[in-house]
Amino acid sequence: MENYEDLKKRVRELEIELEDLKNLADAKSKLLAAHIEELNRVYETLNDKFIELKVRNEKIKRIEDELIKVNKLSTIGELAGSIAHEIKNPLITIEGFAKRIQNTKDLGAVTKYSKIIEREAGRLSGVLSKLLNFSRMDEPKYESVAINDIVNDTVLFMEHHLTRFKNITLNIIKAEDLPYVKVDSIHIQQILVNLIMNAAQAMPQGGEIKITTGKEGDYVFISVADNGKGIKKEIIDKIFDPFFTTKEKGEGTGLGLSLCKRLIEANGGKIEVESEEGKGSNFRVLIPAFNG
Repeated sequence: MENYEDLKKRVRELEIELEDLKNLADAKSKLLAAHIEELNRVYETLNDKFIELKVRNEKIKRIEDELIKVNKLSTIGELAGSIAHEIKNPLITIEGFAKRIQNTKDLGAVTKYSKIIEREAGRLSGVLSKLLNFSRMDEPKYESVAINDIVNDTVLFMEHHLTRFKNITLNIIKAEDLPYVKVDSIHIQQILVNLIMNAAQAMPQGGEIKITTGKEGDYVFISVADNGKGIKKEIIDKIFDPFFTTKEKGEGTGLGLSLCKRLIEANGGKIEVESEEGKGSNFRVLIPAFNG
């Protein structure tokens, strides 16, 4: 009889324990359901934010692309004097020798003059071709090029403008036998134009801009150094930030150096700066050497 009572008691205890387990399981199930619901809400919120960021990034990319185009066109406008100078000289020569041909019956002279006209027309065509390439708005074209050729093409457009209107002396030192680089040459040219224009603006009374090419480790580099006012230590880490500028209002957007950084990184390279206030700055553009 006592064993039966013990058994009943044990069954009751088990029933209570089972009921507690069921209640605990129900509580855990409800808690899990609540967590899943919360996670779904978080996922939906994050997904919405992701879509929002994607749209925003696409918009930023479009704006950056437009800024590149505007930067190119504004540069062309600023350098119009240099470009006109490079076009004007061959045109004057062509015009002069065309008149000589009209006024001579000497076939030898005609042949000589026509060759000069052909040479100057080729020179004119080359200048216009470089100008059209610089202003092109299509997708980047990565190709194997010589860094010294990019420097030459850039100086072609800028030298007259800088020497005549900015009182700038250009000192160009190009290393020989440099390896080629695989880049969009117009990107690198635009970087170089921005750095040269910044260097000129840092020397409002004129001065020297030293452009150097060379090789360092696995990189080919172009450096642009000036002896202008330099950059303060406390802001040097900010100069590549978009819209950061030390220029007076209306004199700059603060996008030039950030654009340079974006373009060089798109070409697998990097940009460095050394500067001392009152003594000038040196910007170096480093591009991986191409051994293909």
